[in-house]
Amino acid sequence: MSKHITYSILSLFLICTSHSYAQDTLKQVFRPRLGLGTGVMTYYGEVQNYQKTFTPTVNRIGGLVYVNAPISKMFNVEFSATYGKIASNERTIKRSYNFESRIRMGTVMLYYNFYPLFQEHRSSFHPFIGMGFSSFEFLSKTDRYDELGNEYFYWSDGSIMSLDENDPLASTEAVPLTRDYTYETDLRELNEDNLGKYREQSLSIPLSLGVEWHMSPRWDFRIATTYNFTFTDLIDNVSPAGTGIRKGDEKNDRLLFTYVSLSYDLKFGKNDDEEYPKLIDDEGIPLFAEWDPNDFDKDGVIDALDDCPATPLEALVDTSGCPLDTDEDGVPDYYDDEPGTKFGSYVNEFGVTITEEDFIDHARLYYDSTGYEQPFEEFRTEVVMNKERNKTYPRAAKTKSGLTYVILVGKERKDITVNDLHKFLGYNDYSTMMKGDTVYYTLGSYNSIEEAVAAKNSLEDKGVDVTEIGRNSGNGETLFSVDEEVIEKVERVNLQEGREGPNYSEPEQVYRVQLGAFRTKVDTDELYPGLDVVYGASDKDNINRYYTGSFKTFEEATEYQKELKKKGFDKTFIVAYEQQKRVTLVEAGVDEDKLPTNYSETTELTTFVEDRDTNQVTQENAGVDMSKVKYRVQLAYSKEEIPVEIVDILYNIKRIKPVKGKDGSTTYYSQEYETEEERDEAIKEFEKYELENLLPIIEYNGEFYTEDVFNKKFR
Repeated sequence: MSKHITYSILSLFLICTSHSYAQDTLKQVFRPRLGLGTGVMTYYGEVQNYQKTFTPTVNRIGGLVYVNAPISKMFNVEFSATYGKIASNERTIKRSYNFESRIRMGTVMLYYNFYPLFQEHRSSFHPFIGMGFSSFEFLSKTDRYDELGNEYFYWSDGSIMSLDENDPLASTEAVPLTRDYTYETDLRELNEDNLGKYREQSLSIPLSLGVEWHMSPRWDFRIATTYNFTFTDLIDNVSPAGTGIRKGDEKNDRLLFTYVSLSYDLKFGKNDDEEYPKLIDDEGIPLFAEWDPNDFDKDGVIDALDDCPATPLEALVDTSGCPLDTDEDGVPDYYDDEPGTKFGSYVNEFGVTITEEDFIDHARLYYDSTGYEQPFEEFRTEVVMNKERNKTYPRAAKTKSGLTYVILVGKERKDITVNDLHKFLGYNDYSTMMKGDTVYYTLGSYNSIEEAVAAKNSLEDKGVDVTEIGRNSGNGETLFSVDEEVIEKVERVNLQEGREGPNYSEPEQVYRVQLGAFRTKVDTDELYPGLDVVYGASDKDNINRYYTGSFKTFEEATEYQKELKKKGFDKTFIVAYEQQKRVTLVEAGVDEDKLPTNYSETTELTTFVEDRDTNQVTQENAGVDMSKVKYRVQLAYSKEEIPVEIVDILYNIKRIKPVKGKDGSTTYYSQEYETEEERDEAIKEFEKYELENLLPIIEYNGEFYTEDVFNKKFR
């Protein structure tokens, strides 16, 4: 039986170890802790009846030294050496027995630290449980003689005498003795039960329970207790082999070691100075910043070293955590509308140089009490000047009036045509923007950089080639490109937070009014004055098409078309899109009685430049619209904030789609694949990362299914 238990424990240890190694798929950091502790060891066996009544004399001081190293976020492996003593002294009417044993033990333990539980307090303390395997040796002796060599005889009246109570000379020759508690007689050598030279070594299964307090980044304090189920009944030299009052039971002896310890984290690998380059303040006083490595504003500088807390996510920062100001004009780069301002210039709150003419205009407005120079309106200009080079002034984050972010899918000079923009007409937020002499073709309008980056990733997941992310200038007249380094930083934050972008796979209809189509590009301001015109060119026929409006229903588009007719635009017609693809009005579900007079679907099809869906419904996929079937891979799943090492993996994979569940969990999917073969090849590539939750997934109508569930539901 004991062999089966041993093999089971060893198997469990190996399985847990290999499983935990698979969880840390990037950058294993070897950081063992060396610990030293002291405590008391207690014996439980036949002598004193397994300590059913507490007797403090059985406890003896012991010590241990150990090396503990993490093998994953949940598990630690520990190797320890323990030295201690146990003792027991039984004095009853039936028998008097005593022994002391020296214990030397070597142990390997696997600890579980309850991760991810206790997240709120984990930086201060965490509980743990452990199980392992021990080998130990014991040397048991008894106190049989006093210091003069007199043997102890225990009389029924409770006294200890020099002769046996039944000895004929006992009444005259026996003298009282006092135990010296020196255990000098080897129990194995005494051989009272004819056991011979039995092996004074055995194995045990230790179970441990305790709590660790993190006193500093390197020092931990532990309180723990370990209960050893040994495989021997000979520590006390009382066993079933005995006779009479020496006969023991079938149970093995057990050991309990309760201790406190202090451990130091050796942390081989990255040097603390590299991770935290500034650990003293301006007066040379040490900053124990690494005790709390939180980074609230996620700018890459921990809070304890961050001179500019709550920095906006779109700002790149210096080593002090303050936004960069490359031209040193006092306005950080992330909302500076004039990069490269000449040093010493006066600038407004958007970093734009204030000219002499601007000062004169503002002075004129200030002194003008008649309103002659300007209608009565409120004007405000903040003048900023940084007179000291190489010195930065941390400024509170401000929100620009009208500041928005857009996704750029194309841009051009007025006289240059961008081809193949026609494919974006199916997006309801596709628009054309004129900034100066540049035309921008954009998708969406977002109030934060996080939303814009999430939308960019969703579009790229659909196969859209995003040119860049742009932001409006303070005066709304220019678009500035967002730095790629900023986008990369925001992508990592979005992954960690599981931020979802717009779901472009959801069924959506868009109706637009086509104004005209021309072989050459036209001036829309002249030809269509007062209209918000959207441009759509295609490299398939090189026709320049112009549209206006974006409507969710055919009725709304029809009403707008009537208004256009009143303005003289009478050669327009309505086009429909579904899931970003051009469809006929009939396919869009427009009622026959609402269709335009003399409408012909065949005629409408001649205006198509888009590829038509050629997927056919077969017996195998009956009831399934194969044009809506996409193949993905489930990469990760988390109910808590996703670990940093998993974020690193997902960031390396790119084009990740996070999806929030109703229970607050986040599932991370790969990009779309057109075929199962492409997806299966991707899975083989992803296997090198050793991700736990790798699964083939089918996306249909914006929902995600395993292959078994999809086949049962739709096939």
